[in-house]
Amino acid sequence: MDKTWRVMTTKSDAEPWWFFEGWELDILKDWTLYSRQEAVALFLKEMKRLSDNFPKSRTKKFNSIAFWNPDEVDFCEACDDDLQVFYGLIIFEDNQPMEIKDASIISEINNYTQ
Repeated sequence: MDKTWRVMTTKSDAEPWWFFEGWELDILKDWTLYSRQEAVALFLKEMKRLSDNFPKSRTKKFNSIAFWNPDEVDFCEACDDDLQVFYGLIIFEDNQPMEIKDASIISEINNYTQ
């Protein structure tokens, strides 16, 4: 079976690395690619686009990045509180979060995240 990569953007009240039950319902865009190079290029392009639109960001293991505007919250009736809205960016390799070890990719991600 050939390898595949997926790049996804999400919108949720949880950072994109949590993968809570039903997290797939939070996917806004989902690309399937058949080249690691193309997938990483798309991931970095989306990272730059999102970082231009949101003042805050945080990454976890470099394969998931949360972006947010502190003023954008949604009211949660069940918890009777405002919850932060996060826009997520995730890269998967063969249906698992991709392991990123390449120093140049990590450096570029670090340039756009806090």
